[in-house]
Amino acid sequence: MRLLLFIGCCLITLAAKGQLYGPVDARAKNAPTFETEQELVDYLTDGLTDEKLKTRALAAWIVYQMQRDGYRHKELIKYSHQNRTAPEPITNNPFQTRIGTSQDFARLFQTMGEAAGLTVATIKGYAGKNINTTQYQDSAYQAGKTLLNLWHGNSNSLQRYQASWNAVQIDKKWYLLDTYWMIANPNLFEAQNISSAQGMSLFLRRREKAIPGKAILTRGKRIDNHYFLAKPRFFIQTHFPLDEQWQLMPTPWTWSTFTNQ
Repeated sequence: MRLLLFIGCCLITLAAKGQLYGPVDARAKNAPTFETEQELVDYLTDGLTDEKLKTRALAAWIVYQMQRDGYRHKELIKYSHQNRTAPEPITNNPFQTRIGTSQDFARLFQTMGEAAGLTVATIKGYAGKNINTTQYQDSAYQAGKTLLNLWHGNSNSLQRYQASWNAVQIDKKWYLLDTYWMIANPNLFEAQNISSAQGMSLFLRRREKAIPGKAILTRGKRIDNHYFLAKPRFFIQTHFPLDEQWQLMPTPWTWSTFTNQ
């Protein structure tokens, strides 16, 4: 009975969020193309004074008008299966190309957030479900070492790379969000058929000159509210920061607790 009540409360809360954010979500989804990030931010936050609504407007734009880098995702799985360290991501300007890794998403949100006058931090760590391996624990947790990542929604694919997400300060309190995971469909990727780094570089150069239309960027997109201003006790189940202060927990979890949950 308690479990049913808890689930019911969560569903009510998420439904309320959807109603509250409806207008700013629609503005973000239908936003036109701008030459600069500042112009975009000004458009998205025009008339908004509430920091939470500003945060939502920026996050919703990233969800709706950015695409996940399928080439990078495929490479991470391939190298993980080979027990090898994946190459560094290809240099990319996600605002111009509208495609990126979790690091690109997090950096873009911080840039846009600061342009809107928000206080934003980018957090590095592990992000994934059912991380239960002990093979790399000692070496991976050292600064500068390769990190582990299990892809959201695919609990058996070990991905050895560093994930990033954000924290935003609203009314002097820190909140956690991950715009990469806010895309509700975890299987939405672009550039999955590209087979080489050279091919991906050419793809990015073409995207800098001509991005897809809005209908393509937003197709199939829904927002997963679980990862927007998330409760720390929920967020820690899938996101483990290198700096434990960003757990925002009264008693931080250890790496062992995270991997063995």
